[in-house]
Amino acid sequence: MRATGGTRPRSRKAAMVGVAVVSAVMLMATGCSKGRTTNTAATPNLIQVFVQQFRYHGMPATLSAGYHQIVFKNNESFPITHEMIPIALPAGKTAADIAADAKAKGPDSEDDWLHIAGDFGSVDTGASIVETMYLPPGNYAIACWQTGKANGGENGPTHVSIGMYASFTVT
Repeated sequence: MRATGGTRPRSRKAAMVGVAVVSAVMLMATGCSKGRTTNTAATPNLIQVFVQQFRYHGMPATLSAGYHQIVFKNNESFPITHEMIPIALPAGKTAADIAADAKAKGPDSEDDWLHIAGDFGSVDTGASIVETMYLPPGNYAIACWQTGKANGGENGPTHVSIGMYASFTVT
C-alpha cells in the first residue's frame, strides 16, 4: 500500500543505509580536500632569518610560491638598527645591482626598487619582528637601507651598500 503524497514509507534499515552513504560521501569529500594548497588560511611556511656582522643568515635560496611567515632578528653584538626590506627584482637585475645603486645614491636608492608586501621595519639589536607575506613566482632580494657603523656612529654607508642583502627565487 502506498502512503499519501506519492512517497513510499522507508524502513528503518533503508534509512540507516541512506545515512551511511551520506556519511561516506562527506568523509571522502573531506579527505580529498586535505591535499589542496589553494586555501588562503593555510599555515604559512615559517622562516627564521637573522642579521649578524651586517649579513643576513637563514634566508633560503629558493622558496615555493605561497604564504611565508618570516621571523627577522637582529643578532648583532653591538647596538645598531637594521631592517629587512623584501624587493621584487626586475628582469635582468640582481641583488648586487641594488648594492651598486646604494653605493652610488645612498639611502635615496631605496625608492628605485619595488618593495613587496611586508615591510619588516627597523629592528634594534636583540629585537625581532614577524611578517607574513604571499610570494608569487619570481626573483627577489632582501636589503637594509639603514645607516650606521659597528662603533655606534649613526653616520655611515647604507648597510646594503656594504653587502647586507640576499637574493632568493620563488618557484
